[in-house]
Amino acid sequence: MPFSSLIGNDRIKTLLKRAVNEGRIGQSLLLAGPRGVGKYRFAVALAQALNCDNLSDGDACGACVPCRKIERNEHADVRTILRESQDPAIKKESRSQFIKIEQTRAMSEQAQFRPYEGRRRVFIIDDAEWLRREAANSLLKTLEEPPDTSLIVLITPKPFVLLDTIRSRCLMLSFAPLNAFDIEQHLQNSIKSTDEARVRARLACGSIGRAIEIDLDEYRDMRSMLLEIVETLAFSRNSATLLSGAEYLGRRLEKDDFEKHLDTMLVLLADLFRLKLNQGEGTLTNEDISERLVLVAEALSLDQITQLSEGIEKVFFDLQRNVNRQLAMEAILISA
Repeated sequence: MPFSSLIGNDRIKTLLKRAVNEGRIGQSLLLAGPRGVGKYRFAVALAQALNCDNLSDGDACGACVPCRKIERNEHADVRTILRESQDPAIKKESRSQFIKIEQTRAMSEQAQFRPYEGRRRVFIIDDAEWLRREAANSLLKTLEEPPDTSLIVLITPKPFVLLDTIRSRCLMLSFAPLNAFDIEQHLQNSIKSTDEARVRARLACGSIGRAIEIDLDEYRDMRSMLLEIVETLAFSRNSATLLSGAEYLGRRLEKDDFEKHLDTMLVLLADLFRLKLNQGEGTLTNEDISERLVLVAEALSLDQITQLSEGIEKVFFDLQRNVNRQLAMEAILISA
């Protein structure tokens, strides 16, 4: 997997290619940024670049034996450390949610050995925010003075959850969310439908992982029900229909499904904002229902759309305090 095959974060790609080319990767790395933006794929691409047989201008070929073995997670010198609950190699019935000290001690010991078959050993600690305190402390000496033949890469969406002593010993590279256009172009390599690629990219919130995992049938079912509620607000304001919608959302759905519906409602409202601001053409996430959205946008004022959006954002915040979801939705829908 050469760096050139990865999408987004071009500054980091350039920096790492130059460092590999000049032999200057000597410090432990911390890859930070939202989930699904390619941090792990970058770490694998870096491991390939450090061990590739046909390195070209700091970029791995992706085709030689070391590159292929690293891609398949079969290279003796490249290892990923996972939480016990995420590691299929750990057979315990009650596996911990954390990365434990036994794992980090074993890694630190192995980091002292010379490579078995490549030029550089690479240890990738994924979900590093799940390091137990004692496990994190056991890494400090290895992170501060890694052997010349070993590189340690920590990956996390929450860098400031890590101990200060961990962060201070690593070079932190911050990964930004990917833009929708790049995600769409990437998806078109595997998804034949241009419309589907566009919708996935715009629902992804900058995450290629989320774009791939989205269940579009589920999304469209949620969207259909929520659009009917918004149309009721715009055209008839039938109280019985709005209260029934609030009951369904707030009472009948589990918390996770409730949050998914709120996310979908915000996507619809974002499209209505674009239409009110005359930015609709070619920018709508829900382009396939644009005719219905145009009518709703004409019937609602900008203040009403703003009030709905702010109300839903407040419900998200209040969920931490176990707010009554049904009453909260009734208040939003009846007062909008």
